Amino acid sequence: MKLKKLPIGIQNIREILEEGYLYVDKTEYIYRLITENKYIFLSRPRRFGKSLLISTIGEIFRGNRELFKGLWIYDSDYEWVEYPVIKLDMSGISVENFDYIKEDLYLMIKDVMWEYELDLDTKRYNQAFRRSIQLLYRKYSRKVVILIDEYDAPIINALEDVEKALKVREIMREFYRVIKANDEYIRFAMLTGVSRFSRAGIFSALNNLNDITIDSEYATMLGITEEELERYFSGYIELLAEKEGMSYEEVLEKIRF
Repeated sequence: MKLKKLPIGIQNIREILEEGYLYVDKTEYIYRLITENKYIFLSRPRRFGKSLLISTIGEIFRGNRELFKGLWIYDSDYEWVEYPVIKLDMSGISVENFDYIKEDLYLMIKDVMWEYELDLDTKRYNQAFRRSIQLLYRKYSRKVVILIDEYDAPIINALEDVEKALKVREIMREFYRVIKANDEYIRFAMLTGVSRFSRAGIFSALNNLNDITIDSEYATMLGITEEELERYFSGYIELLAEKEGMSYEEVLEKIRF
């Protein structure tokens, strides 16, 4: 029996699907998420699939239907409209000093604009974000999708110094404020992270987010259920059972606990 490769450490959906890695199909959840919502917040622990989720949503909004052939969403009634996408990963933001934070944010936006062959007319980090949304909207006559992974990483990385963390929070709040202020240009926005900071904190400027962290409808959108484990990993379970001299059910019981 030839088993699909396991995508250990791979967070890019295109690489997983094009290179034939095993993918647990979560696209039915994603379909509901992106067709029924506009502003989404989701918190999950690290190594729980948030970055892969963001990557998958990005490819769907870019209209790359053929990439998803064989998955649930491919044969759904999703319209596959191509939207401009701003995808940002905050995990690499330097918190060594406040200027570095603003510079890193600006450079991330500049990289997105380079991808779309657009130039920024400002070097202010929050204004660059605002201009990127508006420029993309004008160029493509289509609303913009914003995907932000690890939104809280800069704050968490500065938590050893409370005063510094508070200042970082203010910088990030000004950045995220741009999303709400540009509602008319936005089709969908999603932020993920490991923490759920108070709305009186970083989200006071973005209070229209739908927090689905504990929403039962999306409880299994990340992670793997027992049913999915048996459907997608049965071959691996059989191999492990053979190697350990156990039955299939005994291995499942070990996995459960």
